[in-house]
Amino acid sequence: MRAAASTPVLRVGLNKVALLRSSRGSAVPDLGEAARVLVDGGCRALLVHQWPDHRHVKPEDVSALARLDVIRDERASLHVGGDLREDLGALLERTPGVGCWVVTPFEAQHLTTQRGWRAEDDQARLVHWARSLQGRTRICVFVDPEPEAVDLVARAGAAAVELNCRAYVEGFETPARERALEALALAADRARQLGLEVNAAHDLDRRHLPPLIRAVRPTLVSVGHAFVAAAVIAGLREVLPGFLQAASEE
Repeated sequence: MRAAASTPVLRVGLNKVALLRSSRGSAVPDLGEAARVLVDGGCRALLVHQWPDHRHVKPEDVSALARLDVIRDERASLHVGGDLREDLGALLERTPGVGCWVVTPFEAQHLTTQRGWRAEDDQARLVHWARSLQGRTRICVFVDPEPEAVDLVARAGAAAVELNCRAYVEGFETPARERALEALALAADRARQLGLEVNAAHDLDRRHLPPLIRAVRPTLVSVGHAFVAAAVIAGLREVLPGFLQAASEE
């Protein structure tokens, strides 16, 4: 029998905030302000992905976020996702305050990550960066819920796995949900046996979290698109009265 689940850390991704900003080529909305609002509200981990095509987050965004007081005084940790390219590794080497590098395969044709680390990926480079950043930045690898993938991460010397919840989310309203949860739970058990921390991510919404947490017992769960989408709707209700008032003033 698995032990009862403890409360995981909720990590919030800022990618879609950056995407909105970049769509106008301006500084609005401000990533630093968004980060402070989240941390002031109780969030203890933030995530940005820095992809080679800079589709939302730029290298200078990572540096600026790492300099925020809420990160420097450790009220929250900053995690950076991306592929194993040299320029990103070098950025993390020279940027104090980044708590974790979430290693994720990059496939430019996809709007977001679709798969986890596999045997055909560059295992030697993963080993290199796990060793190079030891003691400064933890390495967490995004994996599909398969024991073989977990074993690859453990052999590379990484600190954690981030389980790909795509199949669970896509099958949530179908009988496939329970099969997906069982696969996630087995992969999580395997990871813990090998001394790895277990995190979970990919398109998770509020309704997905309770069953996932009970079955998988992750240390951290990551939300992003669904969180920002909900925030937009809630924000419309909050912001509209002020704009109506401003428009009616002479």
